[in-house]
Amino acid sequence: MAEPEAEPKPAGDNLSLLIGILGLCGFASTFTMRLVDPLVPTLANEFGQSVHQIAFLVTAFSGCYALGQPFLGPIADSVGKLRSIATCLTGLCLMSALSVFATDFWMLLGLRAAAGVLAGGIIPAAMAAIGDRAPMAERQIMLGRFLVIMIVGQMSGAAFSGVVADHIGWRAVLGVAAALAGGSALLVRLVLKPRPDAKRPPLSLGGAIASYKAVFANPRSKLLYLLVLVEGALVFGLPPFVAAILHERSGVGASEAGLVIGAMGFGGLVYGMLTRILVQRVGPRQMMRYGGIAMGLGYVAFAFPAPWWSAFGLFLLTGFGFFLLHGTFQAQATELAPTARGSAMALFAGFFFMGHATGPLVTGSLLHILGTKSALVIVGVAIGVLGLLTPRLLPPLGSKT
Repeated sequence: MAEPEAEPKPAGDNLSLLIGILGLCGFASTFTMRLVDPLVPTLANEFGQSVHQIAFLVTAFSGCYALGQPFLGPIADSVGKLRSIATCLTGLCLMSALSVFATDFWMLLGLRAAAGVLAGGIIPAAMAAIGDRAPMAERQIMLGRFLVIMIVGQMSGAAFSGVVADHIGWRAVLGVAAALAGGSALLVRLVLKPRPDAKRPPLSLGGAIASYKAVFANPRSKLLYLLVLVEGALVFGLPPFVAAILHERSGVGASEAGLVIGAMGFGGLVYGMLTRILVQRVGPRQMMRYGGIAMGLGYVAFAFPAPWWSAFGLFLLTGFGFFLLHGTFQAQATELAPTARGSAMALFAGFFFMGHATGPLVTGSLLHILGTKSALVIVGVAIGVLGLLTPRLLPPLGSKT
């Protein structure tokens, strides 16, 4: 069995540069990921499909994001994380550019599915690259800085897409996504340099299996992956239906829905700016509890009709709560298997996006069977319970009771 890698040393300005550029890569990925949410009613009218059918675009992207992870993780460990990221960004640029010219729902569905696979090779590999370079004591803080930039992409993807779709058209949104991915790929190639002393296993089936054995040799892995799957399903089952709910309640369009969904990104931005204070003064264990409670309160409050603009504050609270919980999960995932960090983070993303993909199906069924109010109350309570139970089930390393 391979010897564990030495604890990485801080890289000063080099680490700051790395986080800045990888944050832009994450920006491009999450921008592409979230841009469909406020467009669901628009695309339903464009292609003559129901809202629930169009919401499957989100499931296709997220599901393929998850399914690609078992292959992308070992590739990143073998060929180098930066090289893998640049290649995936180039492919994502191509898929988004082709989507601009989609002539029917099925063509767009196929292109979004392919984009999901390629997007899956960006953020997990970026977090693994940060994990390779940042010491554990600073890692959640460094990841928080990475998330600040990445989250702006999530926020922009929803807000920008709704506004542009209302005034120019939804195809323009995909063109911007293509440009962002292509520009980020070029930046990685030109500016970032691989670690000269990195030990990379050769790419092979046996090597991939060995990497995943190393990941699952850690008894915490299975539980962490299960919890993040449940988290993804509960938190991200609702966004594809927000535009339809707000339109039914208040008659608002894609612009307003995009701003509301984008507010989750604002909440994440607040988290990113406060990460060091939160980690040092609140602690990861309490962050998990408060995160679940905040998300639960946000979703339960959204269950009850109110002026559409009030949802902005609720989704900001939900986004802040999500990153309180998820940021702690991410930091733990980077330490599951130091010798196969790319594979560990790929599996982490795979399970999270399996939840992300199934969430809209489950939430859509609950909305159809129980109605908006009851469905959202159930989801909100479940998220709150998850946050309260998680610190007991999987206490952060080194935390106190």
